Amino acid sequence: MSMLGRLRQPTADVITLMQRLLIRYRRRPDVIIFILIQPFILLLLFRYVIGGAIHIQGVNYVDYLTPAVVVLAIINASSALGGGLAEDLTSGAVDRMRVLPITRSGFLTSRVLYDTARNLFVIPLMWLLGLAVGFHFDGTLGNIVLGSLLVLALGVAFAWISILIGLWSGSLEATQALAILIFVLAGFVSSGFVPVATMPSWLQGIANSSPVTHVDNALRILTTSASGPLTHEVLAALAWIAAIVLVTIPLAVRRYSRYTR
Repeated sequence: MSMLGRLRQPTADVITLMQRLLIRYRRRPDVIIFILIQPFILLLLFRYVIGGAIHIQGVNYVDYLTPAVVVLAIINASSALGGGLAEDLTSGAVDRMRVLPITRSGFLTSRVLYDTARNLFVIPLMWLLGLAVGFHFDGTLGNIVLGSLLVLALGVAFAWISILIGLWSGSLEATQALAILIFVLAGFVSSGFVPVATMPSWLQGIANSSPVTHVDNALRILTTSASGPLTHEVLAALAWIAAIVLVTIPLAVRRYSRYTR
């Protein structure tokens, strides 16, 4: 069989399964609302309730905050992906897939691609919500697109983490609990809401090495008047994203294989 022939079947599997997910969630607009509401509430709380007590030199706090909330929205969306997988595991949907000639990686990849397609709508919506509360863009259209693509890539990494958690936990409740934990730790142990320098010294090392911090910093440099080592932040973020994906994909495929034997 030619190389093209070997690639055609997995590609067709991914497209078909992705269409299934799009049809399934097109009938549930509440999913998008739920994904947006939690980050938006945080945006409102920090903008109007807590933000008045936070002063960051050289930048308006809403401009500091909004890029981080965009990142947090994507982490929230991608972290919820494992819940849908856990639901399929407990409902018997995965058992029905076992009788079909579907590649294991295709079943999982289709979910990540669906999540990425959904995030293409979530990111612009979050920017618009930021504008509604006073955020000001201070960058070119190309910078905004580049920053949004970096956030999208981070979402892919967290999607694979979420899938691995869903396969590992095997239940919707446990997956949701772990997803909330990831959402809180990733969002707050970073430069998202306050500068890392204001944290205790033992926590600064963790926050500074977080991929979320690198993406937050890069996004601020690209979209606001903030300055910093853009190349370093982008490369560090991409290195983290690549490492996460390279580790989680084989682990997720191996774990999924236990359900399809």
